[in-house]
Amino acid sequence: MGLTDGMNTGRANFEVQVFRGNKWHINEVLPTEESARRKCDELLTQKTTEGVRIVKELIFGNDNRRESEIFKQMKEIDKAEDFTITAVDDAPLCENVSEYYETQARTVMSRIFSKYLEKQEMTPFEMLHSHKSLKRALNLDSMVPSAVDKIASLHARATSTDSRKRKDIIYAAIESISQKAREIDNKPLPDLKGSSLDDVWAQLDSKISDEKERQYMANTALARASVNWTGWLGKMTELLPMAKSLKDQRARDMVDEMMSDIFVAKTVIKDVIGVSKHMGDAVMRMLDLVEGKCQPTKFAAEELVALLNVLFAADTLPRTKKVLFDRIERDLKGPTRLTNAEDSAGDKELFLQILNRVVSDQGVTGGRSMAFGLTDRWARLINLGGLTGRKKAMEEVRDKLSSTTRKFVYLIAMYDPAGDPNLTDAIITQLKTFAGQLNTIQMIAPQATTQKARLQEATQVQRLVLDSQLDEPLKSLLANKFDEVVSQYIITNKVIERIDDKALAFRERAKRLVTFCTGGVLTEGKAKSIARDSVVGYLRRKDFVSEYTIDIADPAEKEKAIREFYVLLAKTGFNLAG
Repeated sequence: MGLTDGMNTGRANFEVQVFRGNKWHINEVLPTEESARRKCDELLTQKTTEGVRIVKELIFGNDNRRESEIFKQMKEIDKAEDFTITAVDDAPLCENVSEYYETQARTVMSRIFSKYLEKQEMTPFEMLHSHKSLKRALNLDSMVPSAVDKIASLHARATSTDSRKRKDIIYAAIESISQKAREIDNKPLPDLKGSSLDDVWAQLDSKISDEKERQYMANTALARASVNWTGWLGKMTELLPMAKSLKDQRARDMVDEMMSDIFVAKTVIKDVIGVSKHMGDAVMRMLDLVEGKCQPTKFAAEELVALLNVLFAADTLPRTKKVLFDRIERDLKGPTRLTNAEDSAGDKELFLQILNRVVSDQGVTGGRSMAFGLTDRWARLINLGGLTGRKKAMEEVRDKLSSTTRKFVYLIAMYDPAGDPNLTDAIITQLKTFAGQLNTIQMIAPQATTQKARLQEATQVQRLVLDSQLDEPLKSLLANKFDEVVSQYIITNKVIERIDDKALAFRERAKRLVTFCTGGVLTEGKAKSIARDSVVGYLRRKDFVSEYTIDIADPAEKEKAIREFYVLLAKTGFNLAG
């Protein structure tokens, strides 16, 4: 009986099989099910294991065998992570190592290393200032060498030099950056935990005399803390409340630098402002954000939106704002439709909403980035490509603007001295034409309802000309045109005489005149000279001080009134010497 039972149960082996390359392979044969299951657990921890199973084999005598699968578990394998570089079209020509730390260079790093940095949720600011983070990036097989090849080729093409020489320059800079990060890695630095960046700067100011070294150490202190903040939103949750309370401009600039890196990441804007109905809606909501009035939608990080609204409205994050404008430009240039409408009519309608929102009589919100983004989007909508398409699109966009001033400021924003010469020539011709049409202040500021607003708008348009990249003598020609219009208006309408109302007390007249000069209402040139002559006339009066304080008895109050007047006078920006 005992012998028969033993023959029926037979002897058991347990094959542990592993699934790799679409096949099952025997890994090990074990005597017990318990040991086989332990082996399966061990194999499942390996990245390359796609599955495991246990096959129980019963052996009866020499040739009688029976197999049955008693355990099986499959899993998704960890495929080799794709950290290939993302193509970029241009890169700053960094001749000094210090330039690699600047915003423009870091923005290129964010884009070319986007797959790696977004996977790690790390900013270039942190990578450059954290030795461990930099070392991990440099140890990846081909990521950095591929990026160096790409950037060197761009530089060689831009400078007509040998790309091998550019590679040598870039690799030397990388070595210098790496060495600097390695040297500071074990140095004690002010700890951001429990303190603020203002405190960090105060401590460094008291110990380090070299300005550049202080900046590098402050950046490293921030990076040491921020690499431990989890994810993009986690970093922002730490940075934004900090920015709101910082007093030291250097500290605020550091927050802006890291925030600008974060917003280059592709998905972060959606994580912050929430779900948008379509791409055009997302563009409008990003414009809301940079203006400080974004309303969060579903899945938005509401507290972060509220903080960003405050900081953008106060212009605390100028670099971050530029990154968002660059992002809007790329979205407008890209192939994704503005709306989900079946035909293009909906896209064209929304395009006009965006156009009329960003182009005003005072300028183009977002400057050249926005102007080119809008132009290239319209070229897509009318299905025209290339330089000819851009020129045609520019003309059509220009004609959709409601005033001559808006057409003028749009063309100013479109002017690119390094761009297509045919487009540049067309812009110059049109600028001269429209400037000739803006021959009264009412034409320059058609919607302004007050004298001050008309003057401010005309002065703002002249400032756009002066700050533009227009070549001389065109820049001076256009700037003088607007100055002539403003000064003629001041003379014809006796603006200075009405401000200097003889019926008012002398002190009130003087203060009114100087306040007028500080209101951004005077163009550079003749208009400022007219106002300056009036102010100088007051100051050169023999009894100016006594007339100004004639109704003030207390000597201390007299002195205070004169002091306050000269503080107000200093705001005019006039050089009153002589």
